[in-house]
Amino acid sequence: MIKIINYLVKVFGKAIPIVLFALFSSGATGSAAKEDSLRFEILLSGNMLAEIKLSDQFINSLDVTSGRLILLSGSQQLYVLGWGGIEPLGKKVTGNIGAYALTDEGQLMIVRNKELCSFDSLGNLFRLHKLPGEGMGISAGKNVMYVYDRSKGKIKYALYVIAKGGKYAKLFDVPSPILSVVEMKNAILFATENGLFSYSIKDKALKALAALPKGKVIKSIAVDTLSNRIYFSSDNALYALKGFSVLTISTELGGILRFFYGGLLVFNPEKQLLIRMVGIEHEIASAMIPVKAAVNNKKAGDTLTNASILAMVKVNLADDLIIKIINRSETNFNMSVNSMILLSNQHVSSEVILAMKNAMRRKIKND
Repeated sequence: MIKIINYLVKVFGKAIPIVLFALFSSGATGSAAKEDSLRFEILLSGNMLAEIKLSDQFINSLDVTSGRLILLSGSQQLYVLGWGGIEPLGKKVTGNIGAYALTDEGQLMIVRNKELCSFDSLGNLFRLHKLPGEGMGISAGKNVMYVYDRSKGKIKYALYVIAKGGKYAKLFDVPSPILSVVEMKNAILFATENGLFSYSIKDKALKALAALPKGKVIKSIAVDTLSNRIYFSSDNALYALKGFSVLTISTELGGILRFFYGGLLVFNPEKQLLIRMVGIEHEIASAMIPVKAAVNNKKAGDTLTNASILAMVKVNLADDLIIKIINRSETNFNMSVNSMILLSNQHVSSEVILAMKNAMRRKIKND
């Protein structure tokens, strides 16, 4: 499958007539393709944009309406993409659109500078609430919205939940920008730097799920709610989480992800390419290429051990983030002299070892 996707990316990056498939037709009304039927649908390409003389540079955001129209946006204009082509949505706005998302009730929420906005009945953008920071990302949850710090230049980067009425609360902060957030059952999945994490809404535990090699940044997350398959991407690669392994789906195409009606949407604004992939689950069940490296060798809810810490250090997760995970998790560390020597020899920092010691002291005190 990797070769097929890479071929599509290369072909449709050139001046070849666009093939616009029917995400918006009967094939996407809930009757997805057979499980073992893999297909790729090119929904948007640079050639299509050139033909209609649309030169707007799309931002890194993507959503799908209840009417099966895809929402795209430039810095000052939103668009809807459907079977009839691409059309502007609402009026051109003042300021910069940084991100947007549809609530579970279908209301379009837009981040403009330091404001959370929406459209009125005349297509004008108006402010709903002031946000905690500038240029935040936004994601929809069940009856709530999540906004998160993703712009560089801060000491800490927070994830907030916004309830109806505009009341928001900080859930946690991490030492690096948060680039994607997805709600999954009773947990929140989020990406920061090269790590994929889960935050339990119930017990506030922070777990590391997987990580890419150092230097790669996870840009987007999507979840297939039927199979509970987790997909994530960097700028130029696409992955899936299978058990405790990270599987490579494409080494040429990455970007913003959404799972919709049995298909995975992959949108790369820089390449001006939007693809829908259907029937991936069967391919994942078959042989695919694993990459370094799943962080957990146990279930996400299991207790942290020395091996858990070594796995996180091995994939170059930041010390501050490892310490936060330790402080928010159940732990059962071996802090014998020999174990601490082994940890030091495996490049575990003194700060992380101290956090491990403190966690065990707290556990003994509470037992």
